[in-house]
Amino acid sequence: MAARKRNASARSSDSNKPANTKPSKTSRAAANQNAQNNHNDAKSTAATASRIMNIVVSLFMIAMLNPLLFNALHYLQSYNNFQHKLTHKRDFPYEWETYTYNDIREYFNCRQRSKDMDKPLPTLDDWNLLRKAYTLIVDSAKKWKKDPVPPTEGYSFEQGKAVPPPYYAMQSEGKGRGLFASRDIKKGELVHNGEISDIVFPGYDAIKWKEFVFSLPRDFACDCTDWHWMQMKHKDDDYHMVAALDISVLMNSGGEEFGPGRTPNVLPKDKYSGKQFALRDIVKDEEILTDYDAYWTDWSEVGL
Repeated sequence: MAARKRNASARSSDSNKPANTKPSKTSRAAANQNAQNNHNDAKSTAATASRIMNIVVSLFMIAMLNPLLFNALHYLQSYNNFQHKLTHKRDFPYEWETYTYNDIREYFNCRQRSKDMDKPLPTLDDWNLLRKAYTLIVDSAKKWKKDPVPPTEGYSFEQGKAVPPPYYAMQSEGKGRGLFASRDIKKGELVHNGEISDIVFPGYDAIKWKEFVFSLPRDFACDCTDWHWMQMKHKDDDYHMVAALDISVLMNSGGEEFGPGRTPNVLPKDKYSGKQFALRDIVKDEEILTDYDAYWTDWSEVGL
């Protein structure tokens, strides 16, 4: 009796199992095709990832073996990052080409920037950004030489020697940025040689200078309106906008209007020269002051 009950129970259990249906040839073929497609996709993805990894490893190995390529890759990356910091011409203000010097100052609210006496000194990255902007916008042929003296210290004051000019840049709390003698300087001594450091913006209408300035971040744009000047480089020359992209532009102007003790102690020999000579003995750590009125200024002469 017990055996019959177990058999009946077994039959009852078996009757609850689903029928053993055999898949059709069509469904089996579809399933096989899907499986094959998935397999092929996986192989393709793996192969692509492998190729990319091989390329990356190859480039890395080449770069490690070839410092020039490594530097080139680094330059391209930094150049791409630098371009994102500039304003594209399409985003310039309407009719920017017609802006005067004062219009540009007002557009960037430069009066506030100029009055800020606690502005930090420009960093090496700051100077490099300005230099790359000049190359990109003004003169693509300009090749900044591998000067052993960085722009944060000036430039090579003597041919073939890593010797900066006899001054250094400093930010004085509440007094602003300026240049100071790094040693005692004798009367008549050459203190600054703009023939080495100066750059000229081409054209009499200052269009390239305007494009350069409008492309920069606001603080740098305002700084350039303070730092740059107009000058004739020789007697038969036209007036041009002139600048330097190193600490030499931090040399402040002196004169009675700037208060007692602010008399210029360096000047060029004439309005065409970029060389500044000591008017008297200058002691170490004394501020270097010139008089930019030595270069006659009428912004309309350069389209500003």
